[in-house]
Amino acid sequence: MSASEPLFLGLDASTQALKASLLRSDLGVEGEAEVRFDRDLSHYGTKGGTLLGEEGSGIVYSPVMIVVEALDLLMERIKQAKWPVNRIRGISAAGQQHASVYWSKEAKDILADIKTDLPLAQQFKNAFSRNEIPNWQDSSTLKECAELQEKIGGEERLARITGSKAHARFTGPQIMRFRKTDPKAYENTWRISLVSSFMTTILCLDGEVKGIDESDACGMNIWDMSSSQRGWSQSILEIIAGQGKEGGDALAEKLGKVESDGGRVVGQVGNWFVQRYGFSPECVVCPGTGDNPATFLSFTLREREALLSLGTSDTVLVSTSNYNPDPEFHAFFHPAQIVPPSKDDPKESLSSSLKGADHPMRYFNMLVYKNGSLAREFIRDQYFESSWDLFNQAVQTRRPKNATNLPSKTGFWWLKPDIIPTNAEGVFKYETDRSKGTSELVKEFQQKDENAIAMLESQFLNYRSRSSAILNDEKSGAGNKSLARAFATGGAAANPVICEVMADVLGCDVCKPVDYDQKTKAWKNAHFNACSVAAAYKAAWSFSRHSASSSKQKWEEYDDFVKQAAESRKAKREQGSTTNTLSDQSNFKADEIVEEGIAIVARPDGQRTQAYRDSVEWWAELETKALQQSRKEAKNV
Repeated sequence: MSASEPLFLGLDASTQALKASLLRSDLGVEGEAEVRFDRDLSHYGTKGGTLLGEEGSGIVYSPVMIVVEALDLLMERIKQAKWPVNRIRGISAAGQQHASVYWSKEAKDILADIKTDLPLAQQFKNAFSRNEIPNWQDSSTLKECAELQEKIGGEERLARITGSKAHARFTGPQIMRFRKTDPKAYENTWRISLVSSFMTTILCLDGEVKGIDESDACGMNIWDMSSSQRGWSQSILEIIAGQGKEGGDALAEKLGKVESDGGRVVGQVGNWFVQRYGFSPECVVCPGTGDNPATFLSFTLREREALLSLGTSDTVLVSTSNYNPDPEFHAFFHPAQIVPPSKDDPKESLSSSLKGADHPMRYFNMLVYKNGSLAREFIRDQYFESSWDLFNQAVQTRRPKNATNLPSKTGFWWLKPDIIPTNAEGVFKYETDRSKGTSELVKEFQQKDENAIAMLESQFLNYRSRSSAILNDEKSGAGNKSLARAFATGGAAANPVICEVMADVLGCDVCKPVDYDQKTKAWKNAHFNACSVAAAYKAAWSFSRHSASSSKQKWEEYDDFVKQAAESRKAKREQGSTTNTLSDQSNFKADEIVEEGIAIVARPDGQRTQAYRDSVEWWAELETKALQQSRKEAKNV
């Protein structure tokens, strides 16, 4: 790496830590650092980065000052690590989605007069009207959710307007409850940020509270996505805060403008960073975004591609050009697209400098399932002696042999009340005669090893069915779409058999991000922090745009920019290699590396995929039956 090469910094303010990733201009990861809240700032008393309210209240929050103090500590650690921060030319941040920060009226003066010889934590003590950041795990706002949906006309209408039905963790219901429970503090609130725009504000420290990123705003239940005149929904503002200047209008002022251009330069890095730590005053800052949009950006998902994060809960992100909101899932604007500005952000768009003329709206949808690995591990422990090897053997034995070998058994393991379908709870197993179209609810399958394949098929048929509903556009008649490619992350993605079943059911390649170790000549699984890396991607893109615009040059869209950086890494790798042969230490074969940094870990079998394609409607009918049975049993309790 050249001693003069520009570097880019991404920050991730998550629930449990503040993380940083330092990237080269080719977007390769140069270094990472973090501050763990429980471990490094233990005097706040957090567990898992959060504190709880009174028992039964549903309140889950983080102290707002823990993030400020963590930034102080992170900067000290970066200094100790001797990162060449003077070469950093762009910074951006990611933050836990939905979480909100409340600036006091005193914050205006504090932000305008930051002392470079003092830590931030000593200067920000009076900057907030609320000392808590409501966490995404908070469930204290169920009454507010019900009220919002009732007054707006139901969950489907709210989803049509804002991209989601009302959720307890979303910012709109949280503000609604704050206004009710602490009206004095609400009155003393100058501005309301999301964690991402809060971080952007601190990075600039120029006296302004920076605007909320539009993709992140989609997780608030306030932003109107349904109209070409995108903006804060006046009707929702008035439900939350009342009518008139002291109600909805005042709340709109507290929320401020929204950044519709996620790559726009919103300021330079603050003088506090320049004088205290040696950052360059030329370093630009672009809007931060939420952790989910940042994860989406880290994989640069193209149209009809999806990310499946397989953890305790499973999360599915689907890239699409359709706005097809549904109460079951969440819709977001693409976090790095160039579109005409919203009505709340009337500044001139930079899209005229973009290569190409047509800039259609892009979206991604998010589906969240509580019973992901929770169900998979339950089956493993219950039937396979807590052994993944035995679990995998059972799956391999029971997989379809050909296109006519249709599944005849399926099940639904809703061990906790699930999100999709809403509040589904219980375990329901079905044996069917596909030729007769009959099905029977059974307590147990005849063979215990049938549980493993039935559960995996059911989970992935769920993801296939609902991702197809997102991709298909009934208005334009564009139907029968399915995923073109899927990325798998999380603990279960390390299981090759699970990935193989996923590829067969979804009918597409399953991929993973990989890193090339130049020393060992080996491709290995990538272990960088996706959110902070994606934030640095966006910072590099923003700096590239800024430089090109300054010299009146054309610049690239985000996807093309990231692709060109990958090609640059490939060229450097091949230039520094004397052989094309991978070493024995590589986790992947040469033909599995389909793009720089991307490896295929499972390819679909055409015969099996056909069997699953012919089973989607069968599975959906049984899910409906299981859901009806679940609700029937809940009424009888």
